[in-house]
Amino acid sequence: MSSTPYTRFQTTLHSVLSKIDFEHGSNTLFDNPQHIHKKEITIHGDDGKPKTMNAFRVQFNNARGPYKGGIRFHQEADEDEVKALAALMAIKTAVVNIPFGGAKGGVQVNPKELTKGEVQKVAREYVRAFQENLGADIDCPAPDVNTNPDIMAWMRDEYETLTRSYSPAMITGKPLSFGGSLGRDSATARGGFFILQEMVDRLALDPSDMRVAIQGFGNAGAHMAKFLHNAGYIVVAVSDSQGGIYSPEGIDPVRIAKYKEKTGSVTGEYCEGSVCDISRMNMDSVEQVTNEQLLEIDCDILIPAALDNVITADNADRIKAQYILELANGPTTPEADVILDKKGKRIIPDVLANAGGVTVSYFEWSQGRSGEQWTEDIVDDRLKKVMLDAYKSVRRESRRENLTYREAAFAVGIKRMFDAMTVRGWL
Repeated sequence: MSSTPYTRFQTTLHSVLSKIDFEHGSNTLFDNPQHIHKKEITIHGDDGKPKTMNAFRVQFNNARGPYKGGIRFHQEADEDEVKALAALMAIKTAVVNIPFGGAKGGVQVNPKELTKGEVQKVAREYVRAFQENLGADIDCPAPDVNTNPDIMAWMRDEYETLTRSYSPAMITGKPLSFGGSLGRDSATARGGFFILQEMVDRLALDPSDMRVAIQGFGNAGAHMAKFLHNAGYIVVAVSDSQGGIYSPEGIDPVRIAKYKEKTGSVTGEYCEGSVCDISRMNMDSVEQVTNEQLLEIDCDILIPAALDNVITADNADRIKAQYILELANGPTTPEADVILDKKGKRIIPDVLANAGGVTVSYFEWSQGRSGEQWTEDIVDDRLKKVMLDAYKSVRRESRRENLTYREAAFAVGIKRMFDAMTVRGWL
C-alpha cells in the first residue's frame, strides 16, 4: 500500500507510542479524528454557470480547547490530506501549550482559475456549509495554502451575518483593520527563527559560518531568509515553484524578494522565462538549481518551506545539511527520518518549528475576545517565550526518553492531550 499523508502521520504516532511509557490500550486513542465534515458546495461563476466542489472540515481533537486550523483552497486538497494536517495541528498546539485542539479545512478548487469575486463566493459558501461547526469556542479557522487575510475577512463577515453576532475571535489571520494581529504575517518564520537561534547558541555555533538553503520563497520562506540574512547567516540558495538560484558566496534575499515581486520568480534578476543572462550569473557566482537539487546542496542548514513529502527515502542519503528546520508541513517522510537519524542529522520538526503561526493566531484570538490590540513588540516577546518554552520541553523529552526531536515533540503533544482527556473523563 502506498503511503499517504495520514498513514505517514500514523507511522510516526505509533512509533512514538511504542517508545514512551504510555498506558496500555491508549495506542488507538489518536488513530481517528473526532469529526469529519464533508459537503459539496456550489457557487455561480461570473459567467452564470454553476461550479461545484468538495469541501472539508476535519476536527481531530478538542480536549485542550476549541479546534484550530487553517483552510486551504487547492485542487488536490482531499480528505486524507486534510485529516493528516488536522492531526498535526492537534499535536502542534499541544507542543506549544496553547489552549486549542487541532482541525483543518479544505476546498478542492484551484483559486488561480477563479476571479476574485468567485473566490469570495467560495469563501462565503464554505462558511454557510459549516456554520454550525464553527465559532470562537468551537472551531476557529485560519489561512492556509491559497487563502489570505481577505478571505478570512469574508468568512468572518459571512459568519456574523448568519449568526447575527459580533464574532472577531471566530477566525484568525484577518486584516489588521478587521481584527487581525500585528506580527501575524511573519509569525511562522519568526517562531522558527527563534528556535534556530536558540539551537545555534546552545551548540556554540557562529551564524556567520552557517550556510542556509531555503526551499520555498512564499510568506514563511521569504521572511525566514530575511531574518537569517539580517542575523549574519549566509543564505546560499532559495527557490520557488519555478526553480531556484544558488551561490556559494551567499545571496541577498532582500534583493531577491524585490525581483520576485517584479518578475514573479526568485530567478528574475538573472532569467526571463528559460532564458538566462549567463555572463551576469558567472559574475555573481550564481547558478540555477531545481527544487530537487536545492535539497542536496552543500550547506549547514536546510529549510524546507514549501511542499510536503519532499525529503524521502530516495534522496535522504544525499542530504548534506547537518540541521533541517521544517517550516513546511510534513516535508520529511518517516522512511527519510530513519535514514537522516542514522546519519546524525538533527531535524527540528514541523510541529515545533512552524508553530509560530498558530501561536500568533492564539494571540489574535485572545485579542478578539478581550478587545485589546497588542503592539508588535508585545507579540514578538510573547511569541519568543512560547517558542523557546516549547523547544526546551522537546529538548528535555528527547534527552530523557532518547528520542529524535520529532519523536519528542509528538511525545510532548500526546502526553498533554492525554492528560486533558483524562481530566475531562473521556478515558
